[in-house]
Amino acid sequence: MTAAKKQVNDNTNALTVTTAAAPPAPVSLGILQGTSPAALMSGASEMAGELAKMIEAQRLWDPINGKKYVKVEGWTTLAVMMGVVAREVQTTEADGIYTAVVELVRMSDGACISRASAECGEEKPWNARARYARRSMAQTRATGKACRLAFSWVMSLAGYEPTPFEEMPNDPVVSAVPQPIRPPVNDNTRPSVADSRITPQQRRMLEGKIAESGLERERIKTWVERSWQVDHFNALTNDQLNKLLIKIGQWAAAEKALAQAKVVQEVSDETV
Repeated sequence: MTAAKKQVNDNTNALTVTTAAAPPAPVSLGILQGTSPAALMSGASEMAGELAKMIEAQRLWDPINGKKYVKVEGWTTLAVMMGVVAREVQTTEADGIYTAVVELVRMSDGACISRASAECGEEKPWNARARYARRSMAQTRATGKACRLAFSWVMSLAGYEPTPFEEMPNDPVVSAVPQPIRPPVNDNTRPSVADSRITPQQRRMLEGKIAESGLERERIKTWVERSWQVDHFNALTNDQLNKLLIKIGQWAAAEKALAQAKVVQEVSDETV
């Protein structure tokens, strides 16, 4: 047998080795786990819904220029839901300005998953406050910031701004919904503020939010009609408006997350 024929026979009898694609490794974010972007976002959306219920029930947000900013208590609640707790690393003081460093620690294994620093004491009104108050606020801001760095995307899914309230400038708070006005004593005929109809200004604000979200207006209008038997936005109550704004934020965040997951999946398919 010639060398050429031997080579042909060797190639014919060679074993064909096929390799199966390895299953995707699970992704773990706190207690959230998923083997795909869609699975991870599904769990995050469910958690965001429960978070929003708690934040609204306890009123753990303050309005600034028509947007809802969650207080640090809401952020630390989200952290605990994700299986982590805040821990102070250090707090220092120089010329009356306190700087605090806080990290988020995973309860299951003690691993640090986020770390942030924040200051307090230079700006008004904190520069006139007691030392303990400035120190405490520096720690509060650092805690909220550490939570934001790790979980702002979940807070956005819940329909709130991704910046803690304590990090915002000390500007006057402007509410998108008028503050409650107490009815006169012994006036049982006046409807409560929660049941009163929204104003034209609130209607315009709602329309702006819908346009900003990129969602279909008719889809939202249909949901409103089915949920509250309301034919048009002008008939919404203040309480319904608050709930609808939260829903719009959740829907918009979910749409964005799904679009991003689709892009990631398409890129992954192209590279396989």
